[in-house]
Amino acid sequence: MDFSKAIEIADKLFWVGMYLENDPFQCHPYFIENGDASVLVDPGSMLEFDAVVKKVNTISSMKNVKYIILHHQDPDLAASVPEMEKLINRNDLRIITHSRMIPLVKHYMIKSDYYAIDKNENRLIDGDLELEFYTTPYCHSPGAFVSYEPKTKTLFSGDIFGGIAESWEFYAKDDYCYKARQFHAEYMPSKDIFNYALAKIEKLDLNLIAPQHGSIIEKERIANLISQMKGLDCGLYIEQEYHDALINTIDELKRKDIALLESLSHFQILMDTMHEAVIVSNEKQEIIDLNAAAEFIFGYTKQEFLKLKLLDITGGDSVGRCNKALEQEQVSPFEIRLLKDDGNAFPALVGGRSSYRDNLPVRITTVIDLTELKEKETLLFQKAKMADMGEMIGNIAHQWRQPLAIINSIVGVLKEKNSREILASTELGIKLKDVEVNIQYMSNTINDFMTFYRPNKEKENFSVSEAVRHAIEIISVSVDPKALDIRFEDKREIYVHGFINEYTQVVVSLLSNAKDLLKNRGVSGAFIEIKIIEHNENVILEIRDNAGGIKEENLHKVFEPYFTTKHKSMGTGLGLYISKMIIENSMSGKLSVQNVNSGAKFSIEMEKING
Repeated sequence: MDFSKAIEIADKLFWVGMYLENDPFQCHPYFIENGDASVLVDPGSMLEFDAVVKKVNTISSMKNVKYIILHHQDPDLAASVPEMEKLINRNDLRIITHSRMIPLVKHYMIKSDYYAIDKNENRLIDGDLELEFYTTPYCHSPGAFVSYEPKTKTLFSGDIFGGIAESWEFYAKDDYCYKARQFHAEYMPSKDIFNYALAKIEKLDLNLIAPQHGSIIEKERIANLISQMKGLDCGLYIEQEYHDALINTIDELKRKDIALLESLSHFQILMDTMHEAVIVSNEKQEIIDLNAAAEFIFGYTKQEFLKLKLLDITGGDSVGRCNKALEQEQVSPFEIRLLKDDGNAFPALVGGRSSYRDNLPVRITTVIDLTELKEKETLLFQKAKMADMGEMIGNIAHQWRQPLAIINSIVGVLKEKNSREILASTELGIKLKDVEVNIQYMSNTINDFMTFYRPNKEKENFSVSEAVRHAIEIISVSVDPKALDIRFEDKREIYVHGFINEYTQVVVSLLSNAKDLLKNRGVSGAFIEIKIIEHNENVILEIRDNAGGIKEENLHKVFEPYFTTKHKSMGTGLGLYISKMIIENSMSGKLSVQNVNSGAKFSIEMEKING
């Protein structure tokens, strides 16, 4: 074989290297002929420069070289590039390499622009030319890679499959594994890294492997050579101390694996004994795991669950709140509506946090079904309303006394005049009109209270001002305006989302408490001031009195169940507790209290919405 000439190893693929006599470390540049978009592969050092240029010019011309591939940064492969650039003299010349290599090869004073394979989908297409690139990091460079030409099924493998031999042969023979072993044992960092690269390469359909060093490997020897080289000890593995330490590490890892499997088993048992649902989802919100409680609560089987996303089990009115929560690393439990397998919505307390599983980010969501609790809450709320109703009925009775007395007086007069036959038709009409007016007043009073005690079934958008006005109407029947001044500046309508009757119930409870306290303490110039304040995205309703405030030792207890400063005959201590549950649990708001000036101020804060 005449090594003074270019040798065609496949269609339009040429060896253009130089045979160095008695040198076991042969370097092999290659040329891919593709018209004025031809490619030089690993052009070599200045030792081979003249030979490479001469051979390329016999095939085509150096000015037709548009691409130079550098599989790694060593001088035996890349040192001649600056001189090659001068001969090629093209503004569109590109150096094909990995971005990790560019900071190193630039020190050769290369002037051409780079084509980073990892920034270009590991491919190059130019006319009839097509190349695929496969990264092989640390074999032996951080940015090392190999190039595959799919038409001829040729792999330009850089240092991989390189060999060292005193008697060099152009094409590898059956003993080539021995020659390759000598090279790889010294130049590959470890068996693990080398096998990672081999695993990528053996998936390719190969007819020929053209390494930078050693001999060209033909199809019939490729599979056997890869199989033999997988078992090769190289790099750290040739050090006995490392080998022994590795064996000990492997044994320790096995022990840890067994302990981890046992721990995972215990964790799964713990998950399945929990009463709250635990749902694990990935970054795409796809459900990837869950516990037995989730199946029970939602009604789906695990197989059905694993086909769903988190939002598939979220009620339409709760999607926005759920999306906001998913954006946070960890979120405190909040209430939303979720969907069972039959499409029915149910109230749930949901918490969540971001974590990792198998080194991948996941979201862990916990769910508590509030259906039963809500039913009990509803009964408790109604019980509180019934307790309030006793007082309110007394107020209604007081409110009715005057119109009933008027009606009774009118009826008495009419009966008397009628018995004496002195009742004029005009007078009868006037008196009946008076009776009608008083009856209508009594009817309106009943309607107000019936509306208040009718429970809401669904949340709705409602005006805070409307709720306050209704509450004032209800409380006013038991208020002497001379003894208590209720001040409310009725501003423009501002809307929130929730249950208007329950919200009104809370306002009535707060007003009633303030009214009773002002009366019991005999406050002169007693007043209750009501304000609606917009703050950022929220609406705050403030109810302030001048009853002297709450004792500091009791301030943190006022929302506790059954806590009351009233006499047993005057209250149960449930009013403020239930009010807090309504605002915070049912409507995701906040109810708080503080002492200000000469009294106490209760604040109801909720998210503002467009009406």
